[in-house]
Amino acid sequence: MKKALLILISIATVASATQLFDRCATCHGKNGEKHSQNLTKSIAGMDQKEVTAILQEYRAGTRNTYGLGSMMQGQAKRLSDADIKELSGYIASLAPIVKIATEPKRTKDMTAEEIFQKCAVCHGDKGQKKSLGVSKLIAGMSATEVVKDLKEYKAGTRNTYGQGVMMNGQASKLSEKQMNAVAILIEALPLVLTQEQKDAQKKAKKITQEEIDYNNFMEEYFKASKNPNETFEAAKKRYEEHKKILKEQNEQNINSN
Repeated sequence: MKKALLILISIATVASATQLFDRCATCHGKNGEKHSQNLTKSIAGMDQKEVTAILQEYRAGTRNTYGLGSMMQGQAKRLSDADIKELSGYIASLAPIVKIATEPKRTKDMTAEEIFQKCAVCHGDKGQKKSLGVSKLIAGMSATEVVKDLKEYKAGTRNTYGQGVMMNGQASKLSEKQMNAVAILIEALPLVLTQEQKDAQKKAKKITQEEIDYNNFMEEYFKASKNPNETFEAAKKRYEEHKKILKEQNEQNINSN
């Protein structure tokens, strides 16, 4: 009985650890094999104490290795001490990656598609993701805007969403010709929204239209009003009556059809 209970506890712990690691896997790979932003070392098989210390430092905001402090703090702040202990143990259990010596491809020789693969780590392979959950979607952005942003990141004068250092590390490797090439590629990407994003967009449009209708009604109402003491509350009441009449007219039109 005790043995079965221990097995169940062990399974639950592993499941929880893998769920925690899912966020890490976005940049570090599902087996901890990737070099995040092509900067960090592989985390697979790292010493558990070292991982624990690193996560605690990122959570406290006292670490900024590779300029990833803000990004990592945003992730680590979500972790409790128990989460960190569990996650560090899981990372330590991953098989270390055997590094095969290869000659790295030089940035100056990379095509627009190869350069975009670096962008895709955070922005999605079709530019459909919000980097770190905060940036806007880059798919379909105008090439002019993309080049402008990249030049500012390269010059160190842009720090949108606190990602200035990280983006500077990427943009500083690019020539102006490469920026133009990857910008054209990004502009050509179709903006593919998730259902959640579509619903949010529809809601935003609905709210915007209601606001426009409301503002137009108020403007026309006060222009037509002959009462110099007309109050905002009275106008608002008239607007509600106006909406009610429109709703009834729409319902009548639907029924008649």
